[in-house]
Amino acid sequence: MKDTSFDGRAAKFANNIYGTSKGKVREAVLWHQLETRLLPALPAGCRILDAGGGQGQMAMRIALAGHPVVLTDLSDEMLAMAAQRAGEQGVSDRFRFLQGPIQDLMSHQLGQFEAVLCHAVLEWCVDPKAVVAVLAQHIKPGGYLSLAFFNYQGAEMHNLVAGNFDNLGEAMTAKKTRRVRMVPQNPQRNEDVIRWLNELGLTVEHQCGVRCIHDYLRDKSQQQTDLARLIELELEYCDKPLYREIGRYTHLLVRKPV
Repeated sequence: MKDTSFDGRAAKFANNIYGTSKGKVREAVLWHQLETRLLPALPAGCRILDAGGGQGQMAMRIALAGHPVVLTDLSDEMLAMAAQRAGEQGVSDRFRFLQGPIQDLMSHQLGQFEAVLCHAVLEWCVDPKAVVAVLAQHIKPGGYLSLAFFNYQGAEMHNLVAGNFDNLGEAMTAKKTRRVRMVPQNPQRNEDVIRWLNELGLTVEHQCGVRCIHDYLRDKSQQQTDLARLIELELEYCDKPLYREIGRYTHLLVRKPV
């Protein structure tokens, strides 16, 4: 089994994820965490690594905020889309694009960064723990990791409330299920990822859930008609312990000790 690349599916992925309310909510919550918690803690104009950054939604915002970004991804198509967007935004000179797996980052001799981003990547990897270890090596002492991943408990909760009782446990990651839609192959348990980080000497400074409300709405039409209000409520509830545990994604802001 190999890590998932979206070559051949990049446009479909963009439409199915970022062109929908679920993608807009995810982007809004993640950017709120970066804008309010991460970027104010960083030196002005410092380099940032976006590992597995795909089409560069977060990287583009960070570049516009004045930071040079190294953006990596397995997919050439994703990187081409990101490069096009950077050109359209006039920030191409702030980007370096690298194609390849996160596991090979050390071969590029990038050095360490004040901040590393890795969003919605672990769930597509065969060995997510090894990926986290590579990310940790690229963080400067005192620097930060912004880590977001598909939450196992959120996936479980979603299937329970939807009545998908035959899609629990191993069935959630079965090949048959993944063929139906773009379902991540390897959702992660919050406690496992936090344990890996702690074993690497990293400290989780903040945890929130992403899409703690959106996916559980009884009336799905509200995902469109009440999107602005829904995003407000997602930002209000995402930090609360009960709700953050059932978010479809988990976001961790992590720091490496000095």
